[in-house]
Amino acid sequence: MLRSALFTLFMLFYLIPGLKAEGEFSDKEKSIIYTNAVKVLEDYQILINQMGIYVVSDIEKARSSSEGFLELFVNRQVLIYNDLDPTHETLSEFYEAETYTNNIILWYPDGITINLDLENARVSEIMSHENNIYSIDVLVKKSINGNYFNLTFNQNVEELTFRIAFSAENRTLGNFKIVGIRSAASNYMIDFSQALREVNAEDINEDDIVKIQSAIKARLQDYTNFLSLIGDPQEPDEDKEFYKESFLNLFPGTDTRVYNDISPELETSLISVNDYLTTFIAAYPSGINNLSINADSIKFGKVMKNEDGSYYTYIDADKFFSGSYRGREAFSNVFPLIFKITFTAAGKVFSDFRISSVDKAAVDFYQATTETGPAELPQIVIKPVTRKGLGISFIGSFGLTSINNNNIESLSIPRDSVSWNITPLSGFITALGLSYYFNDNFALRSGVEFNTYSAKFNLSGKFGNNILTADVNSDEYYKRIAADYDSLVTINYITFPVLINYTSGKPGKFGFYAESGVKVSISQKASYKCTGSYIFTGYYPDHPSVIQVLDLEELGFYRRELIDETNTMIIKGFNLAVYASAGINIPLGYYSSITLGPEAIIGLTDICSGKGKYFDIFGNEHYHQPTRIKNFGFRISLAYKL
Repeated sequence: MLRSALFTLFMLFYLIPGLKAEGEFSDKEKSIIYTNAVKVLEDYQILINQMGIYVVSDIEKARSSSEGFLELFVNRQVLIYNDLDPTHETLSEFYEAETYTNNIILWYPDGITINLDLENARVSEIMSHENNIYSIDVLVKKSINGNYFNLTFNQNVEELTFRIAFSAENRTLGNFKIVGIRSAASNYMIDFSQALREVNAEDINEDDIVKIQSAIKARLQDYTNFLSLIGDPQEPDEDKEFYKESFLNLFPGTDTRVYNDISPELETSLISVNDYLTTFIAAYPSGINNLSINADSIKFGKVMKNEDGSYYTYIDADKFFSGSYRGREAFSNVFPLIFKITFTAAGKVFSDFRISSVDKAAVDFYQATTETGPAELPQIVIKPVTRKGLGISFIGSFGLTSINNNNIESLSIPRDSVSWNITPLSGFITALGLSYYFNDNFALRSGVEFNTYSAKFNLSGKFGNNILTADVNSDEYYKRIAADYDSLVTINYITFPVLINYTSGKPGKFGFYAESGVKVSISQKASYKCTGSYIFTGYYPDHPSVIQVLDLEELGFYRRELIDETNTMIIKGFNLAVYASAGINIPLGYYSSITLGPEAIIGLTDICSGKGKYFDIFGNEHYHQPTRIKNFGFRISLAYKL
């Protein structure tokens, strides 16, 4: 309904002075409004330049671009200031959007380029209309470069005012459309619906008007009759083929654009009549309930003459439609439509009445109103949506942690008669981030994080050294250790990051991010949990074989089984690590987004630097080597601009 209201009420933006709506929108919402308005103008510039390129190389692509251009407007009857005539002397001051696009192709066969000075554009205050509809005026300079009819160079710089309307319901902004373009130098406000209707209107007597209107009513009756018969499941297929052909013959061609009034959710408001018919048949397989045009609602416009000698006029009419969409969803609505009817005349005979377009109509479409005097020009500097400024983020990460003790990792059976198995375990990070964006892409992020790192050290097997040791009785033996022993080490840190962040694209757009820097961590708690068994015995090579292996406690040997103990460790100082992450940035709106991507934390600091030399399980002494933490994980972050 919002889309319908926008199309229905757009004319009131020029007929009734808008009520100021500044207080109804926050600064952030105003920025969203300005950003969307600028996006419409950017598309306006892109599509005109595309037409200017394609008109030289591929006329069909030029026409295709023109259809995209018309989608920027609330309908194709919107009036546009005629800036295509470089002299502004002989032609109409305004053209319909559809005529304007055709003139680009016809008048500039060697192409045309434009440039909108959007950086210096100004906007008006936001104006409020009925049914949650609002509008703003955007004042912008438009530079033109083209060869008008290959006779006169058009290098004018026009100062134009674009009126852009949008809907806002439940604080959701959408449906940004151009509802008129006028020259800022104009001394009067024109009725943008009526102006073109009165330009070049033909002086036709009452008798001929009656003939023309009667023929048009017959054509509209054919329009509804053929659609009703095509949608009637009781009609034979061979008859429906005749009705389809007859329906298409009501139009100049199968590519004639008509308003898409048969789909509950509009992807494209204007489609070809051929696509319209195909969709109509496919979307209502069980037929339609009702389809009619209210005869009492029909309003006839003035008759005007085309350059080729044919005539045209516009008809306002309410069309009622109801049916079961795709056999499931009940869909019904009343559409105020405007039909453009073309016909030819030979003396007093009027013939070849065709429907050349069907579009959404506007309330009071033919009610003329003008105002004299200079219009107030927009003065407000545009402040579009930007990431610049402070933002907060909530971050969670899960990954695998390696606590790399180089002394343990360097041990090997051939050299040291022992080796450990080290298994990375889960690491968790929760964080509250505070970012400052210098512009839309680069930011500095800090905050506070809570990190949990863990790893498992396993000693499993039978190990024996080759160095003789004397016991309390001075008997020499080789140390033997049989172990199935796990040590789970867990370290909790509080961390303060200092990171540089890059996010691609503009706010509200899908993009990528990359983040890197350093993290400074302070240990809050470190613990280990030991489980398993550990047996220390001695092998006496000089003893008789029956007593070569001894495990007597009085000789210093021991047997520890069913070990299950937990204790704390002391980790002094801080841990300095480098950090890197990259991934995708998914917008949830203009001011919030989710980022997803892998991350890596590489510790630089020896977290056991306060310890002295390392002694292995046999008591052999080793020089101290560093212990560092590595974490590789996947993070998800929710960011919001303050």
